Amino acid sequence: MIRLAWAVGILGVMIISCAIILWNWPTGFYWISTYAGRTAAGLRLEELEVDGLRTPTLDGGPTESSDQLILERTPILFLHGWGTGKEAMLSEMRWFGRSRRVIAPDLPGFGDNPFPIDRAVFDVTRYLKWIEEFRVTAKLGRIDLVGESMGGALAAAYAASYPDSVRRLVLQAPAGVRAPKTNAFMREIEDGGNPLLIETGEDFDRVVGLCFVDPPPIPTPFKNYLVNRAISNRLKMPEMIESMRSFLVEGNEQILGLIRAPTLILYGDQDEITDASMLEVYRDGIANSHGVLIPGAGHVIMYDAPKQTIREIAGFLDQ
Repeated sequence: MIRLAWAVGILGVMIISCAIILWNWPTGFYWISTYAGRTAAGLRLEELEVDGLRTPTLDGGPTESSDQLILERTPILFLHGWGTGKEAMLSEMRWFGRSRRVIAPDLPGFGDNPFPIDRAVFDVTRYLKWIEEFRVTAKLGRIDLVGESMGGALAAAYAASYPDSVRRLVLQAPAGVRAPKTNAFMREIEDGGNPLLIETGEDFDRVVGLCFVDPPPIPTPFKNYLVNRAISNRLKMPEMIESMRSFLVEGNEQILGLIRAPTLILYGDQDEITDASMLEVYRDGIANSHGVLIPGAGHVIMYDAPKQTIREIAGFLDQ
């Protein structure tokens, strides 16, 4: 009994010591947290070389032992928003990975895929070519494409540019068109600012507040890691902003009629970044489209209204 108590005590000290180390080691905390998240979601971290960039990628879904009908279902490619990375799409990937191959890269310049100092940043044309090269490199074939915010704008532009590659298209709070109703965030963008720039912990809190109606609790080490990553990428950020500003503001307005894929458009009625009035612009511009305004949801629709978001997307993609 004494030996057991001693062993339990030692184990408790070790656990507490490890927790203290991780709490004060942002990189380690982030690595273990994301490892646990993607493992629980049945995803694996891979690295694909696309256009000379070694691209961290989440990949998952049915294995070779799965039912053949499941294996033959169209894979889903997820494109994240500005300032985030592949992990932002993890919740949706976890759900749809039960019955399809799901894959999400860190887009160039974001997440763990920063532009090298000696390499020019991408404009929208280069991003679209990169996405197509990624699709080919990952051996995806024809895809269902899901994009969020900036990723939604890129997804729409990609579907217009490569119509034969997209079976169905889902746009979640997409940027890329002028809003009939201009909010404070958009006015700051038009004045040349970048409300999503993160250089301090206070900036991070402000951006999180813009994205969510009810911001999630974020552990301090996780927050510190994300702030430090944003700071480490800030040398390229002004150049990236200028290369993409006009596209994210209105770049898709003239090409929506080229989209042939059936399209689902989702906005939250509490969105403080891409105003919900943009839904009608996308819906009117894409011939075969359906728009849904989700009550009580902000910019990150999947977090604020997960059940309705999954229900809408699953019902649409399963047709």
